[in-house]
Formats: sequence, C-alpha cells, structure tokens
Amino acid sequence: MLAWGAILWRVLLRVVEQRDLNVRLGVFYMALGALSFGLLNALIKMLGSYYSPLENIFYRSFFMLFFLWGLYYIKPFSFRAHKPGGLALLISRVFVGQMGMILIFYNIAHMDLGSAIAFSQSGPIYAIFIAWWVLKERITWQLVLSALLGILGVGFVANPHTSGLSWGLVVSGILSGLMVSCAYVSLNKLKEYYDGGFVIVVFSVSLTLMSLALMCFDIPPFASGYHPLRFEGVWWRWDLWLLIGTGLSGALGQCFITKAYMIAPAGLISPVDYTRLLWAVLFGMLLGDPPLHFLQILGMGLIVLSGVLIVLESKTKTKAKYESTNS
Repeated sequence: MLAWGAILWRVLLRVVEQRDLNVRLGVFYMALGALSFGLLNALIKMLGSYYSPLENIFYRSFFMLFFLWGLYYIKPFSFRAHKPGGLALLISRVFVGQMGMILIFYNIAHMDLGSAIAFSQSGPIYAIFIAWWVLKERITWQLVLSALLGILGVGFVANPHTSGLSWGLVVSGILSGLMVSCAYVSLNKLKEYYDGGFVIVVFSVSLTLMSLALMCFDIPPFASGYHPLRFEGVWWRWDLWLLIGTGLSGALGQCFITKAYMIAPAGLISPVDYTRLLWAVLFGMLLGDPPLHFLQILGMGLIVLSGVLIVLESKTKTKAKYESTNS
C-alpha cells in the first residue's frame, strides 16, 4: 500500500512541477483535506469501541456545526437558492448522505480502517453508471473499462476468504460506496441551485437531528442506546476532546477541499483525495488493525488507479465537449 501511495505521489509531483502556483496550492490544500479526513476516520475508529455509529455521527456533526459557524464569518456563503427547483434534489441528497454516513461509520467501527475507507473511496466508480442511468449522461468505453478495473479492486478488498470480512460487512461496504456515488452525482446538480457551504450546513444539521433522535434507541447494529461521556482519569484523556476533534477535523477537511476546488482545476487535484486511503492504512496500523492481505493491497491499488483514470478521462471528455461547443 505504501508503494502505491509513493507512486501516486510521484505522479502528482510531476504534474505539479509543470503547472502554475494555483495548481500547487490546490494540491497542497487537497492533501491537507485528505489528512484531515484521515484524522477524522482514525478518531472515529478509536471511539467506535464505546460509542455506537449513530452516537459518533451525532457528536461529529454537532461539533462540526460550531466550526462551520466560525468559518461562515471568515468566508460567508448564500443561504438563498440561485434558482427555484432544487429542494427535492436537496432532500434526496440529505437522505442518501445520511444512509451513506451511517454505513461508513459502522464500517469503520467493525472492519480494518483501510478496507472501510477503500469501500467509501470506490464511490466515483459507481457514479459513472448512475450518471449514465439516471442523468442520461454519455460515457466512453475508456470510462467503462476504468470503472470495471475499480470494481475488480473492490472485489479483491471485499473477498471474505482473504479479508476476514463477513458477508454482512461486505454488503455494508459496497452499499457505502454506492451511497457516496449517489451523493457525488447529486452534488454535481445541486451546485446549480445552492452554494456549497449551504449544502454542507444543511447536511450537518440534518445529521445532527437524525442521529440525536435515533441514538438513544436499540437499533442494532447502528445504535445500542445512549452511552454517557467518559470523564475518567486526567482531563486531557477525556473522550470530549476526541469528539471535538471529530468535528474540527471534519470541518477543516471540508474547508481545505473546498478551497482546493476553488483555486485549481478539479481534474488535476482530484487524485490527491485518494491519499485518504494511504492515511487510513497508516492510522489503522497504529491503532492495531491486522496486517492487510496481498489481495487487499492490490485491490486498494486498483481502486486508486481506477479513480485516477476516471478523473483523467472525465477531464478529457469535458475539454472535448467545451471545444465542440465553442468551435
């Protein structure tokens, strides 16, 4: 896995050397965003042995709202729609995002961190087929082959004989990737109606209210009743600081990635987001995850390769469409 990460990073550095300052800053912010989300996932893993997935979602979303409130005063965004007609799409994005978040937090708590994030990072693979089926977008054979390569990688990661995952966890992992892909597709359309910051705030508020309403019930395997905050021992070891850290790292990750997309072309910086997977493996090892099987490592590498190929092909497709429109 480290070798795949080193290869990806060398390719990115080669691209950055040939580009302007904005692209370099974009790569830098994207890398910081991936690190922030890597820290978030590690904190959720640490807390998952005591708090249920719905409790972790509540604390993460609740504290994240405070940091987003502070970021709003630094970089205000509009709460008004750019044009009417986006409410139904926003509601569906919130619902799908909630389901995806529950599955991701459940996966982090019950499987090794690398596999859990590999499943969620497979979202762009499924997004190609969802955009083709739902939005009637045309896809090239290069995109199809790239997606199939990624699906093969998911199969290697999910194989119960080598990963040690139960079939229930495999289904949960694949569904998390599908939910993430639906969120990608909906966000691409939502930008026509709302500011990105507004969508993030609405999603965080909905997660806070949903998880607050459900976390006190016994809803296996996603909730097992309310667990009081632990304040044992010296004050710097309280769970409160880890829970605040989930909100801070989530807010910073969102801020850094948004900043990256604002100053640099998405096609050049999107592959950096796959360093999240590298951080997941590293933090998972530090937290005591079992060593990965060779096929799991190969599968993660194929998911990363597939994602990079999809980004490059999508960039070529968009450029060709733009040139044909303006010719």
